[in-house]
Amino acid sequence: MPRAIGISVHTGWGACIVVGGSLQKPEIVANQVIELLPERERFCYHRAATMTSDAAREWLAGVRAMALARARIELSPLLRQGAAISVLVAREGDVSDFATAVSTHLRIHSAEGFFYRDIFRDACQLPCRVVAPSSLDITRIPKLATKPWARDQKLAAAAAWRALHASDSKGRIGEGRVDSDGNPC
Repeated sequence: MPRAIGISVHTGWGACIVVGGSLQKPEIVANQVIELLPERERFCYHRAATMTSDAAREWLAGVRAMALARARIELSPLLRQGAAISVLVAREGDVSDFATAVSTHLRIHSAEGFFYRDIFRDACQLPCRVVAPSSLDITRIPKLATKPWARDQKLAAAAAWRALHASDSKGRIGEGRVDSDGNPC
């Protein structure tokens, strides 16, 4: 049976759901929260903002390597369960340069969002579809799994179903059947 993974990305962690079926006949194959970094490193750009540029770049590279290694280990069993992957982020973008990234508190938060999105995408080592949470309707998704099952898990599941039903039989992301709200059917 085809399956897909949805990941709702947060600062230092992600809600990861593997689904099969559809909203009409849902199957939750896996439900896991993956924490990438300990609390001390989690707000990495906040901490880097207190360092010199060179020290911050070096420190961020080390934190990135640690988070990526953890993500690969934790995602490995989930990746064996699903082919199509959706990563949920509030908006697209990239960190242009360090000085700009740490110039305001809002940009620091954006940089951390992009940082963790990229960690999860790189750890998957497969093509990932980036989905805005605002593009998903989770009002029709009932409680389908044991705890944790909250907004993040519902969003990840909805994104995974969208990826699953937008994939062809070989797991390549393409155009699938969706209803008038853009949700898989």
